[in-house]
Amino acid sequence: MKINNRLSNVEEYHFKKIDDIKNKAINSGKTIIDLSIGDPDLEVHSNITDALIGALKDDGYNNYPPYDGVIELRKAVINYYNDVYNVSLNLDEVIILIGSKEGISNIVPAVCDVGDCVIVPEPAYPVYKICSKLWGCIPYTVPLSRSNGYMPNLEIIPEKVVNKCKLMFINYPNNPTGAVASSDFYKRIIKFSYDNNIVLCNDSAYNEIIQVNKEPISLMQYDKNRLCIEFGTLSKTYNMTGYRIGYGVGNANVISALSKIKSNCDSGQFIPVQKAAIAALNLERDYVQNARKIYDERRSMCKSVLKQKNIDFFDAEATFYLWCKTPRNYTTNEFCEELLINYGIVVLPGNVFGKLGYDYFRIALTKDKFVIEEALKHIKKCIL
Repeated sequence: MKINNRLSNVEEYHFKKIDDIKNKAINSGKTIIDLSIGDPDLEVHSNITDALIGALKDDGYNNYPPYDGVIELRKAVINYYNDVYNVSLNLDEVIILIGSKEGISNIVPAVCDVGDCVIVPEPAYPVYKICSKLWGCIPYTVPLSRSNGYMPNLEIIPEKVVNKCKLMFINYPNNPTGAVASSDFYKRIIKFSYDNNIVLCNDSAYNEIIQVNKEPISLMQYDKNRLCIEFGTLSKTYNMTGYRIGYGVGNANVISALSKIKSNCDSGQFIPVQKAAIAALNLERDYVQNARKIYDERRSMCKSVLKQKNIDFFDAEATFYLWCKTPRNYTTNEFCEELLINYGIVVLPGNVFGKLGYDYFRIALTKDKFVIEEALKHIKKCIL
């Protein structure tokens, strides 16, 4: 049987491999503390679950949803951007997605032709590169280095790549590093995209997972010509990973093209899930601030323990991850294996995020503060 030859350049999704390793350890009777995947442990607000359940009693709840999403949810996204970012959006600049991951994939054929270049960062969420390959495009990786605050150096991108490129992905606040983009950075990279006729796309999954005293910023605040795209999700901020609900906002022509792809590939998200998302976006801001406070406490505690263990890390203040340097005398896989075997701790090897992730690993702060502290304090002190 013949299989799509593009799959020969695509490995099995790394997070599935991690799940297999965890399940094998659990089945062998080992107690596991999972600090690998960014799946929040905080409770879903009762308004969200009540809206989900209540929508099951609405007429037509079981029918096909509108391809672009129910209009009430699109308006809720518009209100959210206006209230939080002071950005005005029109209805034709908003689309509802089955999670932002779906949008990241479908924007590739919406913007690019087969053989076009797509500029992607590294280390990075692997979906940017993988989906580019699956749709017949050529990903060009721009390195993100600690010395540059994990921001891309646009000057090193060859002109021939820029000339073949129609789409560029960025991700701030950044997974896996926790780096946060500044307004100056957004202005520079938007100008780069304008000058080169490239659709700039920010994956803003962690926009709200920042310090309590900080104001979130959006790419849309600086996209004065409205030529860019920003993807958002309710997964991280509202603890709704399993709901699979997100959105895309930005240039109306790109949103329309994305809708054309979606309408031929899926039939939209279940209406009660969309009603739950409306309830989430209508919550008081105290809900978001309380989540930030919890992650701030976990981040601070984790940094303190890592310092005691002589484990170096990027001093990030956003997302619920810490990007750590593999200790001396270990490969990353050796160290991650030791954490699992000796301490029952599962972390994510950095090479999941590309070759530039070798010699690093990622800790997810998605367990109670005391659970994380109890797990990490047993790790032996590493050699400086």
